[in-house]
Amino acid sequence: MLYRVYSPMLEQESIIEAQNAMQAKRKFCRLWGISPSDEWHGISTMQARRLTEEERREELKKWGLEA
Repeated sequence: MLYRVYSPMLEQESIIEAQNAMQAKRKFCRLWGISPSDEWHGISTMQARRLTEEERREELKKWGLEA
């Protein structure tokens, strides 16, 4: 599943492939080099939302992986 993860503190957004929202947030932390437990930038400050089927198709199309 694809998740859109947003960090208001970093003002960054990424599309992450994960099994659930928590895993998506952890992968986002690894990607941006921040500690998941950081109280100002960590998981507790992030938002993760699973992409709808239409959004998923659009993202895959952008990546050249039309499915």
